[in-house]
Amino acid sequence: MRNLASPFFLTFLLLGQTGLAADTEKTLIVDSRGFPGDRKEDEMYSALYAAEEGTVYVGLCMEGGTAQFYSYDPRTNQMRHLADMGEFLAQRGRGIRAAGKIHTKLVEDRQGRIYFATMNEDAGPDNIDPYSWEGPNWVRYDPKTGQLENLGMINPLWGLYGLAIDVNRNRLFGTAWNGHLYRFDIDTRKTVDLGRVDNWDDPRSIATDDQGNVYGPACMSRIWKYDAGSEKVYDLTSVRTPRDPMSYPTSLTNPMLDRKDSWRVVQWDPVDRVIYGVECGSSFLFRYDPHDGPEGKVTLLSKVCAERYYASGRKDIPYSMLSFTVGKGRKLYYAPVGMDFDYSARFEEAKKQARGAVNTRPSSELIVYDLKSATRTNLGTLMTRDGNHVYGCGGATAGPDGTIYLCCAVEEKDPQKAAGVVGGSYPFVMKILIYKPS
Repeated sequence: MRNLASPFFLTFLLLGQTGLAADTEKTLIVDSRGFPGDRKEDEMYSALYAAEEGTVYVGLCMEGGTAQFYSYDPRTNQMRHLADMGEFLAQRGRGIRAAGKIHTKLVEDRQGRIYFATMNEDAGPDNIDPYSWEGPNWVRYDPKTGQLENLGMINPLWGLYGLAIDVNRNRLFGTAWNGHLYRFDIDTRKTVDLGRVDNWDDPRSIATDDQGNVYGPACMSRIWKYDAGSEKVYDLTSVRTPRDPMSYPTSLTNPMLDRKDSWRVVQWDPVDRVIYGVECGSSFLFRYDPHDGPEGKVTLLSKVCAERYYASGRKDIPYSMLSFTVGKGRKLYYAPVGMDFDYSARFEEAKKQARGAVNTRPSSELIVYDLKSATRTNLGTLMTRDGNHVYGCGGATAGPDGTIYLCCAVEEKDPQKAAGVVGGSYPFVMKILIYKPS
Protein backbone atom coordinates (compact mmCIF):
# COMPACT_ATOMS: atom_id res chain seq x y z
CA MET A 1 0.00 0.00 0.00
CA ARG A 2 1.20 3.53 -0.74
CA ASN A 3 2.81 5.25 2.25
CA LEU A 4 0.71 8.42 2.67
CA ALA A 5 3.42 9.92 4.86
CA SER A 6 5.99 9.76 2.06
CA PRO A 7 7.68 13.06 1.13
CA PHE A 8 6.19 13.01 -2.39
CA PHE A 9 2.63 12.55 -1.16
CA LEU A 10 2.96 15.25 1.50
CA THR A 11 4.43 17.61 -1.06
CA PHE A 12 1.54 16.80 -3.38
CA LEU A 13 -0.92 17.77 -0.63
CA LEU A 14 0.98 21.00 -0.02
CA LEU A 15 0.96 21.89 -3.70
CA GLY A 16 -2.75 21.24 -3.93
CA GLN A 17 -3.49 23.48 -0.93
CA THR A 18 -1.18 26.40 -1.68
CA GLY A 19 -1.44 26.57 -5.47
CA LEU A 20 -1.53 29.86 -7.31
CA ALA A 21 -4.88 31.47 -7.90
CA ALA A 22 -6.17 30.90 -11.42
CA ASP A 23 -5.20 33.65 -13.87
CA THR A 24 -7.65 33.17 -16.72
CA GLU A 25 -7.42 36.72 -18.08
CA LYS A 26 -3.71 37.01 -18.81
CA THR A 27 -2.68 36.45 -22.44
CA LEU A 28 0.81 35.90 -23.82
CA ILE A 29 1.14 37.13 -27.41
CA VAL A 30 3.74 35.23 -29.47
CA ASP A 31 4.90 35.19 -33.07
CA SER A 32 4.09 32.20 -35.27
CA ARG A 33 5.39 30.64 -38.47
CA GLY A 34 3.47 28.23 -40.68
CA PHE A 35 4.83 25.40 -42.82
CA PRO A 36 5.04 25.78 -46.62
CA GLY A 37 3.39 23.44 -49.11
CA ASP A 38 -0.12 23.08 -47.63
CA ARG A 39 0.51 19.40 -46.82
CA LYS A 40 -1.88 19.55 -43.87
CA GLU A 41 0.23 17.66 -41.37
CA ASP A 42 -1.98 17.09 -38.36
CA GLU A 43 0.28 16.02 -35.46
CA MET A 44 3.63 16.68 -33.87
CA TYR A 45 5.38 14.81 -31.05
CA SER A 46 8.78 15.66 -29.55
CA ALA A 47 10.58 16.38 -32.86
CA LEU A 48 11.56 20.02 -32.36
CA TYR A 49 15.18 21.02 -31.87
CA ALA A 50 17.22 24.23 -32.05
CA ALA A 51 20.73 23.34 -33.20
CA GLU A 52 23.81 24.87 -31.64
CA GLU A 53 24.28 27.15 -34.68
CA GLY A 54 20.67 28.42 -34.35
CA THR A 55 18.63 26.62 -37.03
CA VAL A 56 15.42 25.01 -35.76
CA TYR A 57 14.46 21.55 -37.08
CA VAL A 58 11.01 19.99 -36.83
CA GLY A 59 9.38 16.70 -37.78
CA LEU A 60 5.63 16.67 -38.38
CA CYS A 61 3.34 13.63 -38.40
CA MET A 62 0.40 12.79 -40.62
CA GLU A 63 -2.29 10.21 -39.94
CA GLY A 64 -2.85 8.31 -43.16
CA GLY A 65 0.06 10.10 -44.80
CA THR A 66 3.80 10.45 -44.36
CA ALA A 67 5.97 12.44 -41.95
CA GLN A 68 7.58 15.68 -43.11
CA PHE A 69 10.92 17.22 -42.11
CA TYR A 70 11.44 21.01 -42.01
CA SER A 71 13.98 23.62 -40.96
CA TYR A 72 13.45 27.19 -39.80
CA ASP A 73 16.23 29.78 -39.93
CA PRO A 74 15.45 32.59 -37.45
CA ARG A 75 18.17 34.79 -39.01
CA THR A 76 16.40 34.91 -42.37
CA ASN A 77 12.90 34.06 -41.11
CA GLN A 78 12.78 31.27 -43.71
CA MET A 79 10.97 27.94 -43.29
CA ARG A 80 12.19 25.18 -45.64
CA HIS A 81 10.73 21.77 -46.46
CA LEU A 82 13.61 19.28 -46.34
CA ALA A 83 12.00 15.90 -46.95
CA ASP A 84 8.87 13.78 -47.28
CA MET A 85 9.85 10.67 -45.34
CA GLY A 86 7.67 8.34 -47.41
CA GLU A 87 9.35 9.50 -50.60
CA PHE A 88 12.83 9.53 -49.06
CA LEU A 89 12.47 5.93 -47.83
CA ALA A 90 10.86 4.78 -51.11
CA GLN A 91 7.64 3.75 -49.37
CA ARG A 92 5.13 5.72 -51.44
CA GLY A 93 3.12 3.98 -54.14
CA ARG A 94 3.82 0.45 -52.93
CA GLY A 95 0.58 -0.22 -51.05
CA ILE A 96 2.35 -0.50 -47.68
CA ARG A 97 2.20 1.40 -44.41
CA ALA A 98 4.69 4.26 -44.56
CA ALA A 99 6.62 6.40 -42.07
CA GLY A 100 3.73 8.53 -40.90
CA LYS A 101 5.51 9.80 -37.80
CA ILE A 102 8.73 11.25 -36.47
CA HIS A 103 7.97 10.75 -32.79
CA THR A 104 11.49 11.00 -31.40
CA LYS A 105 13.43 14.01 -30.27
CA LEU A 106 16.00 15.35 -32.71
CA VAL A 107 19.60 15.13 -31.47
CA GLU A 108 22.89 16.60 -32.69
CA ASP A 109 26.43 15.18 -32.85
CA ARG A 110 29.72 17.07 -32.51
CA GLN A 111 29.78 17.74 -36.28
CA GLY A 112 26.40 19.48 -36.14
CA ARG A 113 24.55 16.63 -37.88
CA ILE A 114 20.93 16.01 -36.87
CA TYR A 115 19.52 12.54 -36.07
CA PHE A 116 16.02 11.15 -35.64
CA ALA A 117 14.04 7.92 -36.21
CA THR A 118 10.79 7.03 -37.94
CA MET A 119 7.57 5.34 -36.86
CA ASN A 120 4.22 4.25 -38.22
CA GLU A 121 2.30 3.08 -35.14
CA ASP A 122 -1.39 3.65 -36.06
CA ALA A 123 -0.75 6.12 -38.89
CA GLY A 124 -3.06 4.39 -41.44
CA PRO A 125 -4.64 4.31 -43.90
CA ASP A 126 -6.80 1.74 -42.17
CA ASN A 127 -7.36 -0.26 -45.36
CA ILE A 128 -3.64 -1.04 -45.63
CA ASP A 129 -2.34 -3.98 -43.60
CA PRO A 130 -0.44 -2.69 -40.53
CA TYR A 131 2.01 -5.58 -40.89
CA SER A 132 3.08 -4.25 -44.27
CA TRP A 133 5.09 -1.65 -42.35
CA GLU A 134 8.71 -2.61 -42.90
CA GLY A 135 10.10 -1.05 -39.75
CA PRO A 136 11.68 2.17 -38.47
CA ASN A 137 14.93 3.71 -39.67
CA TRP A 138 17.74 5.75 -38.17
CA VAL A 139 17.98 8.98 -40.21
CA ARG A 140 20.69 11.67 -40.35
CA TYR A 141 20.63 15.16 -41.84
CA ASP A 142 23.87 17.06 -42.56
CA PRO A 143 23.22 20.83 -42.73
CA LYS A 144 26.60 21.44 -44.36
CA THR A 145 25.79 19.31 -47.41
CA GLY A 146 22.00 19.44 -47.25
CA GLN A 147 21.93 15.63 -47.50
CA LEU A 148 19.48 13.35 -45.72
CA GLU A 149 20.80 9.83 -45.13
CA ASN A 150 19.12 6.54 -44.23
CA LEU A 151 21.45 4.88 -41.70
CA GLY A 152 19.57 1.59 -41.64
CA MET A 153 16.57 -0.23 -40.22
CA ILE A 154 16.24 -0.53 -36.46
CA ASN A 155 13.91 -3.54 -36.15
CA PRO A 156 11.30 -5.31 -38.29
CA LEU A 157 8.20 -3.56 -36.93
CA TRP A 158 8.34 -1.34 -33.86
CA GLY A 159 8.90 2.40 -34.27
CA LEU A 160 10.85 4.60 -31.87
CA TYR A 161 9.56 6.97 -29.17
CA GLY A 162 12.62 7.95 -27.14
CA LEU A 163 15.94 9.06 -28.63
CA ALA A 164 19.19 10.20 -27.01
CA ILE A 165 22.81 10.52 -28.07
CA ASP A 166 26.15 9.81 -26.42
CA VAL A 167 28.27 12.38 -28.27
CA ASN A 168 31.55 11.09 -26.81
CA ARG A 169 31.10 7.49 -27.95
CA ASN A 170 29.13 8.48 -31.07
CA ARG A 171 26.13 6.32 -30.21
CA LEU A 172 22.38 6.70 -30.51
CA PHE A 173 19.89 5.13 -28.11
CA GLY A 174 16.21 4.62 -28.81
CA THR A 175 13.21 3.12 -27.03
CA ALA A 176 10.66 1.36 -29.20
CA TRP A 177 6.98 0.57 -29.00
CA ASN A 178 7.79 -3.01 -27.98
CA GLY A 179 9.43 -1.77 -24.75
CA HIS A 180 12.99 -2.50 -25.92
CA LEU A 181 16.07 -0.28 -25.82
CA TYR A 182 18.19 -0.12 -28.98
CA ARG A 183 21.77 1.15 -29.40
CA PHE A 184 23.21 2.35 -32.71
CA ASP A 185 26.94 2.81 -33.25
CA ILE A 186 27.18 5.69 -35.73
CA ASP A 187 30.69 4.79 -36.88
CA THR A 188 30.03 1.10 -37.59
CA ARG A 189 26.31 1.52 -38.34
CA LYS A 190 25.50 -1.45 -36.15
CA THR A 191 22.22 -1.70 -34.21
CA VAL A 192 22.02 -3.75 -31.01
CA ASP A 193 18.81 -4.72 -29.20
CA LEU A 194 19.63 -4.24 -25.50
CA GLY A 195 16.43 -5.94 -24.36
CA ARG A 196 13.18 -4.98 -22.71
CA VAL A 197 13.16 -1.99 -20.35
CA ASP A 198 9.41 -1.63 -19.86
CA ASN A 199 6.71 -4.29 -19.55
CA TRP A 200 3.79 -1.98 -20.25
CA ASP A 201 2.83 0.42 -23.02
CA ASP A 202 5.81 2.26 -24.46
CA PRO A 203 8.83 3.88 -22.81
CA ARG A 204 8.74 7.63 -23.32
CA SER A 205 11.43 10.30 -23.38
CA ILE A 206 14.97 9.22 -22.46
CA ALA A 207 18.15 11.14 -21.64
CA THR A 208 21.91 10.60 -21.50
CA ASP A 209 24.10 12.12 -18.81
CA ASP A 210 27.62 13.51 -19.24
CA GLN A 211 29.10 10.02 -18.76
CA GLY A 212 27.10 8.39 -21.53
CA ASN A 213 24.67 6.60 -19.21
CA VAL A 214 21.05 6.46 -20.43
CA TYR A 215 17.95 6.85 -18.24
CA GLY A 216 14.34 6.08 -19.04
CA PRO A 217 10.95 5.50 -17.40
CA ALA A 218 9.05 2.33 -16.59
CA CYS A 219 5.56 2.01 -15.25
CA MET A 220 4.72 2.71 -11.59
CA SER A 221 7.19 5.60 -11.45
CA ARG A 222 10.34 3.54 -11.91
CA ILE A 223 13.60 4.49 -13.61
CA TRP A 224 15.94 2.21 -15.53
CA LYS A 225 19.56 2.90 -16.39
CA TYR A 226 21.91 1.83 -19.15
CA ASP A 227 25.42 1.88 -17.71
CA ALA A 228 27.88 3.00 -20.39
CA GLY A 229 30.83 1.39 -18.62
CA SER A 230 29.40 -2.11 -18.19
CA GLU A 231 27.03 -1.83 -21.17
CA LYS A 232 24.27 -3.33 -19.05
CA VAL A 233 20.71 -2.22 -18.34
CA TYR A 234 19.12 -2.50 -14.91
CA ASP A 235 16.23 -1.13 -12.88
CA LEU A 236 16.91 1.40 -10.14
CA THR A 237 15.26 0.13 -6.98
CA SER A 238 15.63 3.02 -4.52
CA VAL A 239 14.30 5.96 -6.56
CA ARG A 240 10.85 6.81 -7.92
CA THR A 241 9.56 9.74 -9.90
CA PRO A 242 6.79 11.75 -8.18
CA ARG A 243 3.17 10.74 -8.62
CA ASP A 244 -0.23 11.39 -7.09
CA PRO A 245 -1.71 7.98 -6.20
CA MET A 246 -5.20 9.53 -6.21
CA SER A 247 -5.09 10.97 -9.74
CA TYR A 248 -7.56 9.66 -12.29
CA PRO A 249 -6.30 6.95 -14.67
CA THR A 250 -6.21 7.57 -18.41
CA SER A 251 -9.54 5.79 -18.81
CA LEU A 252 -12.09 5.99 -16.00
CA THR A 253 -14.21 3.31 -17.65
CA ASN A 254 -11.35 0.81 -17.78
CA PRO A 255 -8.82 1.42 -14.97
CA MET A 256 -5.59 -0.51 -15.48
CA LEU A 257 -1.86 -0.35 -15.00
CA ASP A 258 -1.62 3.13 -16.41
CA ARG A 259 0.80 5.05 -18.62
CA LYS A 260 0.31 8.08 -16.36
CA ASP A 261 2.57 6.47 -13.74
CA SER A 262 5.88 7.38 -15.38
CA TRP A 263 7.68 10.44 -16.64
CA ARG A 264 6.51 12.04 -19.87
CA VAL A 265 9.37 14.25 -21.04
CA VAL A 266 12.88 14.88 -19.72
CA GLN A 267 16.00 16.82 -20.64
CA TRP A 268 19.59 16.58 -19.43
CA ASP A 269 20.92 19.88 -18.09
CA PRO A 270 24.71 20.11 -18.50
CA VAL A 271 24.92 23.09 -16.12
CA ASP A 272 23.41 21.45 -13.04
CA ARG A 273 24.38 17.98 -14.31
CA VAL A 274 20.86 16.67 -13.61
CA ILE A 275 17.77 15.59 -15.53
CA TYR A 276 14.73 17.86 -15.40
CA GLY A 277 11.35 16.52 -16.44
CA VAL A 278 7.57 16.37 -16.17
CA GLU A 279 5.66 13.24 -15.15
CA CYS A 280 2.60 12.08 -17.05
CA GLY A 281 -0.24 12.09 -14.53
CA SER A 282 -0.28 15.34 -12.55
CA SER A 283 2.37 17.30 -14.48
CA PHE A 284 4.76 17.25 -11.55
CA LEU A 285 8.02 19.00 -12.39
CA PHE A 286 10.99 17.14 -10.94
CA ARG A 287 14.78 17.00 -10.84
CA TYR A 288 16.68 13.73 -10.99
CA ASP A 289 20.34 13.87 -9.99
CA PRO A 290 21.86 10.54 -11.12
CA HIS A 291 25.13 11.28 -9.31
CA ASP A 292 23.65 11.92 -5.84
CA GLY A 293 24.04 8.56 -4.10
CA PRO A 294 24.27 5.03 -5.51
CA GLU A 295 21.15 5.38 -7.69
CA GLY A 296 20.63 9.12 -7.66
CA LYS A 297 18.04 11.33 -6.03
CA VAL A 298 14.65 12.62 -7.25
CA THR A 299 13.34 16.00 -6.03
CA LEU A 300 9.81 17.29 -6.63
CA LEU A 301 9.94 20.96 -7.66
CA SER A 302 6.43 22.09 -8.55
CA LYS A 303 3.17 21.32 -10.30
CA VAL A 304 3.04 22.72 -13.83
CA CYS A 305 -0.39 21.70 -15.13
CA ALA A 306 -2.88 24.32 -16.31
CA GLU A 307 -3.89 26.84 -13.67
CA ARG A 308 -7.44 25.61 -13.19
CA TYR A 309 -6.10 22.27 -11.94
CA TYR A 310 -3.18 23.69 -9.98
CA ALA A 311 -5.19 25.74 -7.53
CA SER A 312 -8.19 23.49 -6.99
CA GLY A 313 -6.60 20.17 -6.13
CA ARG A 314 -8.61 18.42 -8.84
CA LYS A 315 -7.72 14.86 -9.82
CA ASP A 316 -8.69 14.99 -13.51
CA ILE A 317 -5.45 16.65 -14.59
CA PRO A 318 -4.90 16.16 -18.35
CA TYR A 319 -2.22 13.80 -19.58
CA SER A 320 0.89 15.96 -19.75
CA MET A 321 2.19 17.45 -22.99
CA LEU A 322 5.66 17.06 -24.55
CA SER A 323 6.27 20.81 -24.66
CA PHE A 324 9.10 21.09 -22.10
CA THR A 325 12.58 22.58 -22.36
CA VAL A 326 15.45 23.98 -20.32
CA GLY A 327 15.93 27.64 -21.27
CA LYS A 328 18.55 30.26 -20.60
CA GLY A 329 18.78 32.10 -17.29
CA ARG A 330 18.23 28.85 -15.35
CA LYS A 331 14.54 28.67 -16.28
CA LEU A 332 12.38 25.72 -17.29
CA TYR A 333 9.49 26.17 -19.73
CA TYR A 334 6.39 24.02 -20.11
CA ALA A 335 3.19 24.56 -22.12
CA PRO A 336 0.25 22.62 -20.62
CA VAL A 337 -3.23 22.51 -22.11
CA GLY A 338 -6.49 23.03 -20.25
CA MET A 339 -8.03 19.69 -21.26
CA ASP A 340 -7.01 16.21 -22.34
CA PHE A 341 -5.60 16.77 -25.81
CA ASP A 342 -4.87 14.52 -28.75
CA TYR A 343 -5.10 16.72 -31.84
CA SER A 344 -8.14 15.57 -33.85
CA ALA A 345 -9.38 13.06 -31.24
CA ARG A 346 -12.59 13.95 -29.44
CA PHE A 347 -12.50 14.88 -25.76
CA GLU A 348 -14.46 12.91 -23.24
CA GLU A 349 -17.78 14.73 -22.93
CA ALA A 350 -17.39 15.02 -19.17
CA LYS A 351 -14.14 16.87 -19.61
CA LYS A 352 -15.68 19.26 -22.11
CA GLN A 353 -18.65 20.25 -20.02
CA ALA A 354 -17.91 19.62 -16.36
CA ARG A 355 -15.30 19.74 -13.59
CA GLY A 356 -15.13 23.50 -13.41
CA ALA A 357 -13.55 24.23 -16.79
CA VAL A 358 -13.69 27.92 -17.65
CA ASN A 359 -14.63 27.10 -21.24
CA THR A 360 -14.47 24.16 -23.60
CA ARG A 361 -11.71 25.63 -25.79
CA PRO A 362 -8.50 23.65 -25.06
CA SER A 363 -6.24 26.69 -24.77
CA SER A 364 -2.55 26.27 -23.90
CA GLU A 365 -0.62 28.28 -21.34
CA LEU A 366 3.11 28.85 -20.90
CA ILE A 367 4.57 28.10 -17.48
CA VAL A 368 8.09 29.10 -16.43
CA TYR A 369 9.89 27.73 -13.38
CA ASP A 370 12.85 29.78 -12.16
CA LEU A 371 15.50 27.47 -10.75
CA LYS A 372 17.28 30.33 -8.98
CA SER A 373 14.28 31.48 -6.96
CA ALA A 374 12.34 28.18 -7.03
CA THR A 375 9.22 30.00 -8.23
CA ARG A 376 6.57 29.03 -10.77
CA THR A 377 4.98 31.70 -12.97
CA ASN A 378 2.13 31.44 -15.44
CA LEU A 379 3.04 33.75 -18.34
CA GLY A 380 -0.51 33.53 -19.67
CA THR A 381 -2.71 31.83 -22.23
CA LEU A 382 -0.90 31.57 -25.55
CA MET A 383 -2.25 33.61 -28.46
CA THR A 384 -0.59 34.27 -31.81
CA ARG A 385 0.07 37.83 -32.89
CA ASP A 386 -2.54 37.48 -35.64
CA GLY A 387 -5.21 36.60 -33.08
CA ASN A 388 -5.41 32.80 -33.16
CA HIS A 389 -5.78 30.49 -30.19
CA VAL A 390 -3.22 27.81 -29.39
CA TYR A 391 -4.77 24.42 -28.66
CA GLY A 392 -1.93 22.06 -27.79
CA CYS A 393 1.85 21.96 -28.07
CA GLY A 394 3.75 18.80 -29.01
CA GLY A 395 7.30 19.98 -28.49
CA ALA A 396 9.54 22.75 -27.16
CA THR A 397 13.17 23.78 -27.54
CA ALA A 398 15.41 26.68 -26.55
CA GLY A 399 17.59 28.41 -29.11
CA PRO A 400 21.19 29.40 -28.34
CA ASP A 401 20.06 33.02 -27.93
CA GLY A 402 17.39 32.04 -25.38
CA THR A 403 14.41 32.13 -27.74
CA ILE A 404 11.76 29.53 -26.87
CA TYR A 405 10.20 27.65 -29.78
CA LEU A 406 7.01 25.60 -29.52
CA CYS A 407 5.30 23.49 -32.17
CA CYS A 408 1.55 23.58 -31.70
CA ALA A 409 -1.90 23.07 -33.12
CA VAL A 410 -3.04 26.64 -33.83
CA GLU A 411 -6.52 27.90 -34.64
CA GLU A 412 -7.31 28.10 -38.37
CA LYS A 413 -10.37 30.23 -39.07
CA ASP A 414 -10.70 28.97 -42.66
CA PRO A 415 -11.93 25.33 -42.46
CA GLN A 416 -10.67 24.69 -46.01
CA LYS A 417 -7.10 25.30 -44.87
CA ALA A 418 -7.37 23.28 -41.66
CA ALA A 419 -5.34 20.11 -41.13
CA GLY A 420 -7.80 18.73 -38.59
CA VAL A 421 -10.45 19.63 -36.04
CA VAL A 422 -9.59 19.59 -32.33
CA GLY A 423 -12.30 17.98 -30.24
CA GLY A 424 -14.64 17.91 -33.22
CA SER A 425 -15.09 21.68 -32.88
CA TYR A 426 -11.94 23.71 -33.54
CA PRO A 427 -10.15 23.68 -36.94
CA PHE A 428 -6.36 23.91 -36.66
CA VAL A 429 -3.05 23.88 -38.52
CA MET A 430 0.43 23.12 -37.22
CA LYS A 431 2.70 26.12 -36.58
CA ILE A 432 5.89 27.04 -34.77
CA LEU A 433 5.49 29.61 -32.00
CA ILE A 434 8.32 31.98 -31.12
CA TYR A 435 8.66 33.50 -27.64
CA LYS A 436 11.54 35.77 -26.70
CA PRO A 437 11.88 36.09 -22.91
CA SER A 438 12.55 39.63 -21.79
